[in-house]
Amino acid sequence: MKQERCRICSIDFSFIKKMLVCNELQSTNDTLCSLAEKKSNAIQVVIAAKQTKGRGRRGNFWFSPLGGLWMSILLPTDLPDEAITGLNIWCGLVCAQACDAVMGNENFMKYHALLRWPNDIIINDKKIGGILIDVKTEGKTKKSIVVGIGINANQKYFPENLEDEAISFYSILGKKISRKYLLFQILAGFERILDRIMNGKCDIFLKDWSRYSYELGRLVQIETGSDTLVRGKVIGIGKKGELNIVDENDSIVRIYNGYHLKILDK
Repeated sequence: MKQERCRICSIDFSFIKKMLVCNELQSTNDTLCSLAEKKSNAIQVVIAAKQTKGRGRRGNFWFSPLGGLWMSILLPTDLPDEAITGLNIWCGLVCAQACDAVMGNENFMKYHALLRWPNDIIINDKKIGGILIDVKTEGKTKKSIVVGIGINANQKYFPENLEDEAISFYSILGKKISRKYLLFQILAGFERILDRIMNGKCDIFLKDWSRYSYELGRLVQIETGSDTLVRGKVIGIGKKGELNIVDENDSIVRIYNGYHLKILDK
């Protein structure tokens, strides 16, 4: 990381005071994890105009060119364990609500951000963003908790292999949006949820999730690892972020880890 390409900014949120803004990084998550390990300048947010090695879950490459919002947030390590297991859901809610705020009330009925379990943000059946949680531990001690967020903001084009599954605010609205406003909405949202999480009030998010769920009430197929597929109707979500479905045998199955969710009843 070249220092001349980065600057430290002071911001005034209760849980965030310093933010590192860079022209280009390999990965905001990797950078923030490294800074947290070194306790460098108490940086709590890292933003890059562009990522060259952005990554999603399972190490998949995340296309992150100029025009998007690519950022990572360092969370307190004393978060309750129950909250950490559901972080992708709670953070996804913040981002979905921020996306709706950016599009405005006049577009809400036509364009509404939804959450596809476990970590995708969807608009018009296409992916506009995603969440990546990195928790570093040493023994039983949590050393850092980093939330990576990628949102397609002002990109006009996507590679051919992503055209059918990716979308941006520009392609939805036909104009550029303010990434600063999107950033503010996300940070303000994190401030709200952290206060609730630290006070053990995760239950309050379950109702919000039902309003933003992409798959609630739908028939889905989920890859859960080792080539195992689970099929059933989604009936809800648990406090730890697990997806609850009724399978083909009318049994309730709780899925804590899944790699790919496919809607079967489009």
